[in-house]
Amino acid sequence: MDNQHLPDQPENLWSVYDPPKNITDSTGFLTDKPEAIFGLVILILGLCLGNCFVFGGMNLGFAISLLGCTAAAVAYLRRSGHKGSRYSRALLVLCAFIILGLARTDDQFVKFVMGSFLFMGINLGLCGMAERNLWDPASVYALLDPFRCFFGLGFGRMGRAFRGIREAVREGGETVKKGSAVLMGAVIAIPILVIMIPLLISSDAAFEGLLDLLPEFNFFELLATVIFGGTAACILYTRTVALVHDDPVLPREPREQKGLHPLTMNTALLAVCALYVVYLLSQLAYFVGGFSGILPKGYSLAEYARRGFFEMAWLCVINLSVMILGISLTRKQEGKAPLTTRIACLFIGLVTLFFVFAAGAKMLLYIGSYGMTRLRILTMVIMVFLGLTTATVSVWLFLPKLPYMKVVLITALVMGGIVLWADVNTVVARYNVEAYLSGQLATVDVDHLSGLGSGAVPYLDRLAREVKDPFIREYAENVLRNWWIGNADLRAWNFTDWIARDILEQWPWSGDNVPLS
Repeated sequence: MDNQHLPDQPENLWSVYDPPKNITDSTGFLTDKPEAIFGLVILILGLCLGNCFVFGGMNLGFAISLLGCTAAAVAYLRRSGHKGSRYSRALLVLCAFIILGLARTDDQFVKFVMGSFLFMGINLGLCGMAERNLWDPASVYALLDPFRCFFGLGFGRMGRAFRGIREAVREGGETVKKGSAVLMGAVIAIPILVIMIPLLISSDAAFEGLLDLLPEFNFFELLATVIFGGTAACILYTRTVALVHDDPVLPREPREQKGLHPLTMNTALLAVCALYVVYLLSQLAYFVGGFSGILPKGYSLAEYARRGFFEMAWLCVINLSVMILGISLTRKQEGKAPLTTRIACLFIGLVTLFFVFAAGAKMLLYIGSYGMTRLRILTMVIMVFLGLTTATVSVWLFLPKLPYMKVVLITALVMGGIVLWADVNTVVARYNVEAYLSGQLATVDVDHLSGLGSGAVPYLDRLAREVKDPFIREYAENVLRNWWIGNADLRAWNFTDWIARDILEQWPWSGDNVPLS
């Protein structure tokens, strides 16, 4: 799709595009052989996805299922003649990198955050591949497309998708009709059987004994798989088919943007700039200390590093928002914001970059003296991302053709994948233990290590074997002795747990006291 016809800034987020007047929602989507094959594949993968997510978490089984669902959608789009742009393909490749990383670590918080990255990246990638973007992919409004793609198409077009299937069954042969009827009956029977069988077992010992002769079967798992997996399969099928067969949308000619008078916006921006000038002059010596490694008078290292760090992070977010809104809301002259507005925004961007470097220098000083924690390293990652985003937007101020949102999204996915594959818990545990063993740190917080998940086990093992201090060695041994790792179900497998399990099984107590479930 030619992006020059897509509005960068819509006058109304929900009514920029009008559907053709002669198209109704009463007809179903075309359901032919490609749709039938894709539907069957996505049904199987969707059931696996739901089962693995509910009973295995975001680990190996979920990763394989999600990767399969995404690959099936890509194959269907390509079969329909949609190859997409390099940008959409890059998004999908990076999402595959992140999906595989889910089986790398047991860090559930990072996985949860990566889930939101995958939602945005996969839906935006498929939307771009099918050339169904409603907003310019290079603008901030492109962030609306994943929600429209998943919810607007996945839920909103579900009726048309099933009408298409029903029409295909009606036009099919007798075998197709009978097969679909049997499948529908099986789906209806599953929840009924799940409710009736436990009641019959409770009411009759003979029936219970009969079922005991059969292989063990979890009816609750079957019901959960059908509910969650079936729902996921319906949404994923409808979304992807709608990207190909949904009615075309007709873009309006965007109206001329009025925006705020340049004097209004410039007055607000220059007031912010003046405030920062005064602030920087008053705090210059304080900030410079972080770069030189010299503490300001009257500060301990902990006080110096913590003072204002998180406030600075919020200021960076606010400054970035001010820059984007300052340019977007100002009345344009020949398609460009006034030079004064851009210079004021650039100054705010440079202040933001200074905050990022100052905060980073302070945090590195803090980590070097007190060790690393999850909060410290994740905050550093966020600050680096804010710095890169601010630099990109600062360049965009004077190069308006720069696709800044594409750069930001690619950067976010790359950094997210690196954080996931590096495993924050492992990085923190490795740094703290090696810094302590090398003498860089005076002590090591075993309590903190014990809360880092399986990534800390190899380094607790090193403390228990190599440290001379009897208190730390015994403390590390006690932590390992009481360590618990979940079941070895392949669906819940991840590399970090696998390494930890191998280490724990080789410990001296691995006879009758293996700390595994």
